[in-house]
Amino acid sequence: MRAHLLPAALIASVLAHAPAGAQVPLSGPRLPCHDYGEIARQLAERYKEAPVSAGLQANGHLLQVFRSAETGTWTILSTAPGGPTCIVAAGKGWQSIEPPSTDPEA
Repeated sequence: MRAHLLPAALIASVLAHAPAGAQVPLSGPRLPCHDYGEIARQLAERYKEAPVSAGLQANGHLLQVFRSAETGTWTILSTAPGGPTCIVAAGKGWQSIEPPSTDPEA
């Protein structure tokens, strides 16, 4: 039960320090958004999470996965160019899956 409260606590903490204009308008529920440095700092300090992978989204946003082998938690962030960083998802038990080899000799 406590593990499910960790992402909620981070989101609440980030929102408590976020300026009102930091929310990114969406057509659904609003995502918690704030300064990238602040979110990354809190993920490192509270959950021992660090970036483990990243990719560029079609809309130009940077998508990052933060993960902690120590705590078992993970968080996915989306950062707009020159804009806020939003927490897209968070949870426990992230697993990295290696793609199958395309080498016919393997």
